[in-house]
Amino acid sequence: MSLGGFAKIKSLAAPLSPNTFLRDLLKIWRPPVAHDGHPAPMRFAVAVSGGSDSMALATLCSQMKQSRVQGPAALGSIVLHAFIVDHRARPESTEEAKRVETWLRQHLAFDTTRILTLQWPHGTDPSRLPNFETEARRLRYQALGQACFNAQIPSLLLGHHKEDEKETLLMRLSEGYRGEGLRGISPEAGIPDCPGMYGVSDSGGRYLPDSAQKVVGSWFSSDEYTKPGFEYGGVKIYRPLMYYTKPTLMTTLGAAGVPWVNDPTNLDPKLSKRNAIRHLMQHDLLPHALHSREEPDSSTLSIVSRNIRQQFLRRNDQADRLFQACKVIVFNAKSGCLDVRIPLAPTADSQDENDAGWTVEKEFIAARLVRQLLSIVSPLDYTSLQSLELASKAMFFNVEDADADLSSTTRKKSITVFTAGDVLCRRSRVPEDRPVSNGNSTEGVRLDPDHIWRLSRQPYYAKLPEPKRDIPDVQSAIATANRDPDNMAIRSQSSWQLWDGRYWIRIFNPSPRDIRICPLDVERHNGLKRRLKENRQYRLHKFLSRAVQFHAPGRTRYTMPAIVSAEGDVLALPTLGIDTQSQWRPQPLKYRIRYKKVILPASVTDDAVVALNEE
Repeated sequence: MSLGGFAKIKSLAAPLSPNTFLRDLLKIWRPPVAHDGHPAPMRFAVAVSGGSDSMALATLCSQMKQSRVQGPAALGSIVLHAFIVDHRARPESTEEAKRVETWLRQHLAFDTTRILTLQWPHGTDPSRLPNFETEARRLRYQALGQACFNAQIPSLLLGHHKEDEKETLLMRLSEGYRGEGLRGISPEAGIPDCPGMYGVSDSGGRYLPDSAQKVVGSWFSSDEYTKPGFEYGGVKIYRPLMYYTKPTLMTTLGAAGVPWVNDPTNLDPKLSKRNAIRHLMQHDLLPHALHSREEPDSSTLSIVSRNIRQQFLRRNDQADRLFQACKVIVFNAKSGCLDVRIPLAPTADSQDENDAGWTVEKEFIAARLVRQLLSIVSPLDYTSLQSLELASKAMFFNVEDADADLSSTTRKKSITVFTAGDVLCRRSRVPEDRPVSNGNSTEGVRLDPDHIWRLSRQPYYAKLPEPKRDIPDVQSAIATANRDPDNMAIRSQSSWQLWDGRYWIRIFNPSPRDIRICPLDVERHNGLKRRLKENRQYRLHKFLSRAVQFHAPGRTRYTMPAIVSAEGDVLALPTLGIDTQSQWRPQPLKYRIRYKKVILPASVTDDAVVALNEE
């Protein structure tokens, strides 16, 4: 660990104070508040590599805790956990991680310290991988996310700063990103690179103790739908140092006398694109329009990025306003089907509606609103705005002329059925015997009084592999675990698994047979009805027909999950609560199921939501 370089840096910037750090942390992080109104403990995990950036973050967190800084009265006690990441990319990395852990434990106010060693595939030399940076990032976030959930810590702090954002902008610029792709690094976000990891990615809130579940702002935010049958929670990352430059952080380390590790792989311009860009920045080899060491915020790229970020936030706010105005007629989690009334047309704030930017602004807002609605039923983690251009025009008839007279003739010519983001969207007229009110959910937003949109999972293509999860029998899983403790087979016996990006399912299979989670396709559905008749299970056959017709009419039924035996027989339809395992007793499988985390308009009522019976 090195202690050099402080003398030259001290004159460039003043060190950060704990009060300043807390002030900026509270700009992006909301303190948790228990349901009884008392302050809840503030629990943070700090990702530490040993480098100067993460050590500066660790130092400021420790100072914030030790000095008991004066913040808002609602702040509770501070609990700090340090996770030191050993990438194992260099022979000396493991020893360095041990030294960093020892130093943090002995000198800073962390409640716990733990080393996370990245697990590379057997026989892999990570330093020789052509995509080392990408793979290291993925493994690092997965290790950090799992550690956070195991320790019941919802907030992970990272040490990214202004120069890191500049490097990211230059990388994106070199890769062809334009527009909002140049808005920079978000100071807060869900943890990336952890899809399907229960408790880490948008899930896990119900797994926590009752005391943790009752803390709003800890494992869930106020806009998440937390009723029974739905998942919520997940680990979130925060970057409180995004307001500061590298010299400021280095000065902070020098003032506190904190050492750090110099990783030579970060300085090799041939190792990665980010290192090459960092080399150009550090040696002033970039034009002033892209970077300036003396005035880092004055470059054209920085100014453009700030303007794009402000534009991005403004559009998001307007899209969210329209989303909150949407009227949910019914959301059926048993089939993942949403019936909703939407605004007649998107609106945008502008001084001049004839301005060319007026149309562009409304198109972006419309696409954002569509994406937010699709996310409720879509199996995809992310849908780009570019892919929703036609979808937004179809849902809003013509966003380029949103204030035009939307007569019945115009509506007949518009698109009524389309797919986007793996979601089937269908518009229908409101039945005459069930008129809907033209009342507004949000002042100034007019809802379509004549039509309802139904959003459901797009039927699966025959030529593409269907989503499935294999659950081995318990004896095979135990045998596999004895040979390889890290194998996912044994974990699948008891862990929650995300099926088709929509349903979290947990299955225990005590039988000697393998089972599978897959869609209830036409063949399986017909086979189940035929088998129920052959076994004279007429009551269950009748219940199945009614349940499917009510909850999943049409082809929607063929997108529901089914638990199937190795022979292809349907054993259960978990979302409908239908169990056909009579031949498996006295060792029937057991399962629980929940719908993925969703955000619904604030005006939604419990009567409009058909939830799952997760027991």
